[in-house]
Amino acid sequence: MKHIIFGFIALFLAQVLWAQQTFEFNETDRTNRIKEDITVLAHDSLRGREGGSEWEFRAGNYIIKEYEEIGLTPLPDLEYFRQPFTIEKSVHTKDSMITIEVESNNILGYLDNGMPYTIVIGAHYDHLGYKYNSDSALIIYNGADDNASGSAAVMEMARYIKNNEAFHKYNYIFACWGSEEKGLLGSNYFCSSEIYPFNKMAFYVNFDMIGRLGWKRNQIDIFGMGSSTVWEGFVPEDKYEDYKLKKMAAAFDASDHACFYKNQTPFIYFTSGLPPQYHQPTDESDIINFQGVTDIIEYCESIILKFDGEKPDFREFTDKEISKVSIYFIGQFFN
Repeated sequence: MKHIIFGFIALFLAQVLWAQQTFEFNETDRTNRIKEDITVLAHDSLRGREGGSEWEFRAGNYIIKEYEEIGLTPLPDLEYFRQPFTIEKSVHTKDSMITIEVESNNILGYLDNGMPYTIVIGAHYDHLGYKYNSDSALIIYNGADDNASGSAAVMEMARYIKNNEAFHKYNYIFACWGSEEKGLLGSNYFCSSEIYPFNKMAFYVNFDMIGRLGWKRNQIDIFGMGSSTVWEGFVPEDKYEDYKLKKMAAAFDASDHACFYKNQTPFIYFTSGLPPQYHQPTDESDIINFQGVTDIIEYCESIILKFDGEKPDFREFTDKEISKVSIYFIGQFFN
């Protein structure tokens, strides 16, 4: 019997070790993984990952597979990595259009380091789906930049943080939000579900469209700098000589950081801007600056390393800061 028990233990340990991959973290390997993640999520086979569709569900399967290989676990109050929620979808019938309820999912991976506070790192993984034009030709909106790039960042940061004890001063939630394009539905559901208490969250990191560094200018836009007094001292100006940093105190509320700010949680939001391919079928993997995505990830990691396990203070934006970021956002469409 003893030999049988030891045999089962050995088999279990072998399965665990097999499931959790060993990763190399030189720049080439990281960039190659990011390229693979973006290419998979933005492939025609996933039909544009529309929120609430089977294609979003399949994209979620890929993210879950990566979470399992990294060694993340579900949140304590979830049985699995999916946090399901219901959304409404309009469907054309022969005679009319009706509204039905369908399921969308947040994909949530947890890294429990036994610490008092948790950093949430997130990006939406859905996009616009597909349609048929007047000639019945299939047009797919693959959303490589928006937002396969951000989802790839979440997965790659999970790999690195899980394997680097210097980051283990916090617990982490790695969140890929569903149905952002339907109106921030996934992140809003997470925030309203109270599945994880806000008083235990240190801050939120948002990635939305980080794949196009150099499309017009080598500029990383960083929003939310005014959501805590600590950001200004923790976000360096000189990480990369090749990139300009545009730091904005406030942020427009059209991405997944919005509900965290409403719940008085500091956030920082990275983007490479709004290129001409935004919400167009031309937003494909072949236009992505994969090295640029790696650089943004490593820049973010360098910021997180400066924190010492504490929960930073929260600060509300001033009207002037909100006005300034609104003008900047509108200008993105005309520059």
